[in-house]
Amino acid sequence: MKKRVKVSVIGTSPPCIRCNRTYKLALEASKELGIDVELKKLTIGSPEAERYGRGMSLLEFGKHVGAELDINEELKQGDVEGIDRKAKLLLEQHKDAGVIVSPAVVINGHLKFFGTVPSKEELKDAIREAISEG
Repeated sequence: MKKRVKVSVIGTSPPCIRCNRTYKLALEASKELGIDVELKKLTIGSPEAERYGRGMSLLEFGKHVGAELDINEELKQGDVEGIDRKAKLLLEQHKDAGVIVSPAVVINGHLKFFGTVPSKEELKDAIREAISEG
């Protein structure tokens, strides 16, 4: 019997471009692997999402740590990679802030990614790992 994998993407409401991209990549990864995946979206602040930690958007995180985060141009252009470059730098500088930044990905109840958009290959690897653990 095949193990079913549960993947949740935690993001903002309405979803930002990075949250949408993460969900789309998770869907593509599961289809390409041919694996039965239960994929759902969770909203930051919802009781189900908060089970994995206190969550916030990237802009909220910037305010939380007292950093100015200018991503307006990237947002206008839909530049997910540009936003992620800035997010990675900010997250690295404040890695002990104790919060989960969207987008976040939970696989079978384990927080696997947060703060940046994981690649499709990273998602595939995490899904494969979840299957092998089961």
